[in-house]
Amino acid sequence: MKTKLIIAGLMLSSIVANASVTLSGTSIVSSAILGYSKGVFIASNSASFDASLFTTEIDLFSFAAGTDVFGYTVLGSASINTAGTNGVLGSGVTYNLTGSVGTGNEIGVLTFATSTTTALPGDTVLVFTNGWTVPADGSNLPLTGAPNFGLVPVATYSVIPEPSVYSTLAGFVAL
Repeated sequence: MKTKLIIAGLMLSSIVANASVTLSGTSIVSSAILGYSKGVFIASNSASFDASLFTTEIDLFSFAAGTDVFGYTVLGSASINTAGTNGVLGSGVTYNLTGSVGTGNEIGVLTFATSTTTALPGDTVLVFTNGWTVPADGSNLPLTGAPNFGLVPVATYSVIPEPSVYSTLAGFVAL
């Protein structure tokens, strides 16, 4: 009987450990993202979110869900839509707590002007944080609320291609 209870307990704990987390609501309504195409939700692999890490060689990375970038994990992405004089980033992202993504880690959003899940050279990227943190497994984190309206980016940068990209382009032009 004890063995059955232990096995049942282990099975239930593994089910709970794999419960998903959903980010819901409208995360950003801002004129700053009007005309931008995609928002990518990322969670720090530690407690705080350091926007300055995204200012160098960002063009080398893919932002597909589950990808690790600079000690952050990509949770998912959503489209940015136009609403009057603002861009609106809804969330609707569901992910699992796996790897380095843990409860209490801070969540931020990268918004891309032209690319979707891979940064393109010359793209403008805005970084937003709003005190969002990864909730407990199986929870729903509503991002909707007055502080999100007019949310100001904490960092802005342009994707600069590596020198090897320039040499490749020069080779094509020479041909």
